Amino acid sequence: MKRIWITGLSLLLLASVFSGCGRADNVQAQAATSSKEEPTVEATPVPTATNTPTPTPTKEAEIEITLSNSQELTADYTTMKDIQVEPGTYIAVVAKGMDSTYWTNVKKGAQAAVKSLNEALGYKGNDKVRITFEGPGDNSDVDAQINTIDAVLAENPTILCLSAIDMQSCDAQLETAAENGIPVVIIDSGVQNDLISVACATNNFTAGAEAARKLSEAIGDSGKIAVMSHQKTAQSSIDRVAGFTEEITNHHPNITVVEVSYENEEETVEDLVAEVLEAHPDLSGYFCTNESMSKKTLDALTTAENTTVQLIGFDSGEVQQEAVKDGREYGMICQNPYGMGYASMVAAARLAAHLPVDSYISSGYQWIDKNNIDLDENQQYLYK
Repeated sequence: MKRIWITGLSLLLLASVFSGCGRADNVQAQAATSSKEEPTVEATPVPTATNTPTPTPTKEAEIEITLSNSQELTADYTTMKDIQVEPGTYIAVVAKGMDSTYWTNVKKGAQAAVKSLNEALGYKGNDKVRITFEGPGDNSDVDAQINTIDAVLAENPTILCLSAIDMQSCDAQLETAAENGIPVVIIDSGVQNDLISVACATNNFTAGAEAARKLSEAIGDSGKIAVMSHQKTAQSSIDRVAGFTEEITNHHPNITVVEVSYENEEETVEDLVAEVLEAHPDLSGYFCTNESMSKKTLDALTTAENTTVQLIGFDSGEVQQEAVKDGREYGMICQNPYGMGYASMVAAARLAAHLPVDSYISSGYQWIDKNNIDLDENQQYLYK
């Protein structure tokens, strides 16, 4: 397992942290297993005072960057050591959306990596490696993301890092990048073509299969279950659903997937869940494919006063953490967004330095439930 210690801004960073762009078969061929890290936190000393209270100094925390240990990689994507890039190198990141804590933590990891690179190279002022991190306010707004990619490419970045909302939406932009010699790094979720250099992501197919095994465990390996998934055209959604349903079909004959619903503009998630509950009052379980779907499905179950359906979520965030602790959510598959953001910047820097890169980097995931949510080594998977 590869590790590096990164200095964070405060203890709040402990809550840190495609379905890759490119061909789905390339991603699914990589087996990703859960990774376990052991972040170290130093207690903040509180000085004493006789009369006037003395402000408590801020003590920086340390965050360990750990990726999946299931891969044999040709490079270490947890460090910027020995990477020499030109002064003023510009790395542009276009995320799937800026409306979730997941992407906030991807951004934190990416910024920490670029800061580390500048410190290692001694770059200051205009010489510093520059990073921009943009995306639509809504992670389903394909048109807004395309406009953002166009604007970023007009600035001629050294490297483009992208998480595509729609895996078929930005072929023209990737062709433009290729024509202008701009390598593309995929973060989390991508497109169906060969115009990328590297993808850094969760192995969503195997993560979906793990969710299926956990939900099977929760319902006694028998009963009716449903899936509530985010965008139908996102590779992350496609792979998670495929991994989940194939595991159920192939290995759990007494479980039936009665419905796979997708977030859309015509119906709310709450309405979709209500329809499933009405059609299948004996429903035993629900699998939700990201943080937003998990939160909205939890709300729908609460509204329906349904306390019998076992829910498996994806990603983390405060709402899911509390639901796991109080028993409303059986558990969650937690990605490693901070590590993903960091590793993708290492890959981008290696491309800028004309160093070899692996075509796929698995950032790993971790199963979290009420039995292990408070363990120190799992805190970096939980974020606010």
